[in-house]
Amino acid sequence: RNPPPPPRYGNLEDIDDDDDDDDDDDDGEYRDIFGDVFASSSKSSLSKLSLVKDEVELSPLARQNLKFEEIHRELDKRKGRLWEDSWVITEDEWTSTDTVDDMEDWNPNLATRKSLESVKVFDGGVPTLNQLSALPLPPQPPPHPGHGTPAIHAKHRKLHVRTRLRTAIQLAIHDDLLRILQMTEWRQKQEKVDELFEGIEEKVREREPILAKLPEFGELVERGLEDVLEMVQARMKGVGKKSEGEVRETTDSEVETNEEPTDRERLVDVMNVRGEPVVPIFMDLAAAAKQRSDTLSEFFSRSNEAGVPNLVYPLNVHHNEGVGRMVEEWELAANKETKRIMMREAIKDVAEKIVEATEGSDKGAARVMVVGKRGVGKTAALAGIVASARVSGHIVAYFPDGDRLRRYGYYVEPSSHREGLFDLPEIAKEFCTELSAAHGSDVGSMTASKERMQKFLTDGQIDRVFRRRDEASDGDASDAATEISLDKLLEIGSGSTSLSSGCYCAVIDVLMNQTEKPFTVAMDEFNCYYDHGHYTHMDFDPTAYTFMPLNKITIFKPFLEAMGLYPSVAGTNIVDESEGDTLMKWGSVIVAISDSKAVKTEFDNALVASARALAKTERSPVHVVDVRRFNPLEVQHILYNYEVTGVGRLRFDRGDTALNPEEVAYLRMVSGGLGQPLLNACMLP
Repeated sequence: RNPPPPPRYGNLEDIDDDDDDDDDDDDGEYRDIFGDVFASSSKSSLSKLSLVKDEVELSPLARQNLKFEEIHRELDKRKGRLWEDSWVITEDEWTSTDTVDDMEDWNPNLATRKSLESVKVFDGGVPTLNQLSALPLPPQPPPHPGHGTPAIHAKHRKLHVRTRLRTAIQLAIHDDLLRILQMTEWRQKQEKVDELFEGIEEKVREREPILAKLPEFGELVERGLEDVLEMVQARMKGVGKKSEGEVRETTDSEVETNEEPTDRERLVDVMNVRGEPVVPIFMDLAAAAKQRSDTLSEFFSRSNEAGVPNLVYPLNVHHNEGVGRMVEEWELAANKETKRIMMREAIKDVAEKIVEATEGSDKGAARVMVVGKRGVGKTAALAGIVASARVSGHIVAYFPDGDRLRRYGYYVEPSSHREGLFDLPEIAKEFCTELSAAHGSDVGSMTASKERMQKFLTDGQIDRVFRRRDEASDGDASDAATEISLDKLLEIGSGSTSLSSGCYCAVIDVLMNQTEKPFTVAMDEFNCYYDHGHYTHMDFDPTAYTFMPLNKITIFKPFLEAMGLYPSVAGTNIVDESEGDTLMKWGSVIVAISDSKAVKTEFDNALVASARALAKTERSPVHVVDVRRFNPLEVQHILYNYEVTGVGRLRFDRGDTALNPEEVAYLRMVSGGLGQPLLNACMLP
């Protein structure tokens, strides 16, 4: 058995107490299992403990116990983040009679100068896809080791260590290297380089005391110095090169005369230590509507009733269910004149894939899948691509709420013209209305012939379409008898339940097979289309027990076939029934999966695996772009932006959060670098 713990204030038996009734005194005291002495409510017991502390010479063990008790009391006073507790309501606050109307109104001047100077907004509001693909943006952090990729994380950590050491090496040898470059004799240069190798380890040790504890620190520093010198030498060999756009070859006369470079600082700064740091950049949808009003349509220059810019139409505020929570940040911001989205490396990667496929003489199409953990910013990435594509002149069909579409189609009916397929007339009317409102003027010059329309409409339905067009135009002689413009076809589809599915499918078929304007399809919550079905019909299953896959529904079929993903495991029996090449001629299909919807993880994993398998195909591969958590620099700039736009507790704190490194580190820790938890954490005081 373990011996009992020692008393906290020495041995009570050694105390000379004037009270002879020891039994009464002992009755008021007891020890718990941790050895703590608790006094009873009697005054005699309290006075005895006081005498022990003040008059008795304590043993070393007792003094140690007193010290531990003092430490415990100090720790008990600390709460939360080891500083003041903002939830404590003072007496003045309890007795205050101030109301909400007495509170200070927010204004932009409340933001600190540091936040105002740090937040960088793209000039012009929203960049084009070409501009977005060329922006310098901070790199994404590596995948979290707990997400099943520890090897990738370990590789990144090793690279990070080497980069820090190279940066420390460059700073340590900067002045010496400049002097070496000014020398003319080779022997002098070699002697100075040897001196660098002799003293570099101690110099780097002073700059990186933590990394200096690595067992292989000396080898890493020596190898890093070699790498830095080789990079400087490589830059010296390219001395004849000027800035981009003015590149020329080094002439023979320059080689013979051994002309020295005029910008030695540029040659030495191989780690870009003295260059302009790469910081996150925000796109501003509200600013783009104003600054690009001459190139954007009137519709895209406005916002809806909820304040969401039409550049991301039909994205809207869904309080009960819907897409992400990106719009919630705009609702909570005090500044209603700006609607910002942080441009990240993942958005840049998507833009690069679109530009590679659609730019140049060989017009083609790109297929991209956006993946990532819940709340990491997939919806924001997709919305940013939609806005950038529309600014670039693309016709965009945007479906932000796949979970709603795959469940709430009101009713399903067999297609009147396409055997084995089914229509969702009400959803088709909605699609016609949205595409007509957003791009009616863009598709006005395109037409659909009767021959093409016969693939989706019966002869009687086609006659009704042309009759309605003639009635709307009062028999305008300029209207052709064998073809109809797409904008009028959308108007007719948006006003007729029986014609909506056929009209919409005809419009999509024309857009996917034309090369006049690039056509981009963006589908959020794409994994919901592969979940358990919600639509059934007796023509599909006489018992109505089996749910149909969504590629059996006419309005979804062209997009699912264009993406071409048929996972091994899905909620319905979805198989490839496409005929020939289903990918659009010019444009892109961008889809994003959602972890916030009730879709089995097994289905999600199978869908992503099928996309990664198609990434290896030579013709029109599927590019998988992983949106990862925010890096520390992005978290810092998000907090700057919250302060500038007046979000949550940063609205009036005047830099107490964004300029406090401990608070920033705390918010990054509790949010895990994810956007939604970070927004939640900034709501609380």
